Amino acid sequence: MVCGKPPEGRARWTVRLVAEEAVKRRLDPRAGRETIRVLLESHELKPWREKSVRVAELDRKYIERMEDVLAVYEKPYQPAEPVLCLDEEPVSLHAGVRPPRPARPGKPARPDNEYKRCGTANVFGAVEPKAGRRFTTATPDRSAAQFAHVVSDLVEQHPAARTIHLVVDNLNIHCRKSRAR
Repeated sequence: MVCGKPPEGRARWTVRLVAEEAVKRRLDPRAGRETIRVLLESHELKPWREKSVRVAELDRKYIERMEDVLAVYEKPYQPAEPVLCLDEEPVSLHAGVRPPRPARPGKPARPDNEYKRCGTANVFGAVEPKAGRRFTTATPDRSAAQFAHVVSDLVEQHPAARTIHLVVDNLNIHCRKSRAR
């Protein structure tokens, strides 16, 4: 029942709606919200949650670009022409408020779940898949200047390279203008 569409006029299933529908369909004449909640939890069902994936329009131009990226990934490993994939991830910085509870016989140490928010940062991560190398750089923010600095560091890590093939997403700072800033 809950894996299908909700009743007419409803956007999604709720615990209360499932209980009402179970009584209405004579599945259980006494089904209450708590009974339904326990039942859903035991089967790991969450009918009120939806997972969606956004797929780009697969037009000719998109497919050509995708094939170009795949062709770069197919190249055999050459130290003179490394292939690097670069992306970034914003992170929240947290500090503990209280010290963790120390371990005791039969009990592991337990960190406290309370924290103090200390701002944000950005982590640039690069992978050279054919060589099995990773590069990580933390920066205070995600700016064009920081991106240019990370790219310069990657170039320094490959002094013998004639050409570096850098695969990035289409974020606005991933452009040639970033080098000039």
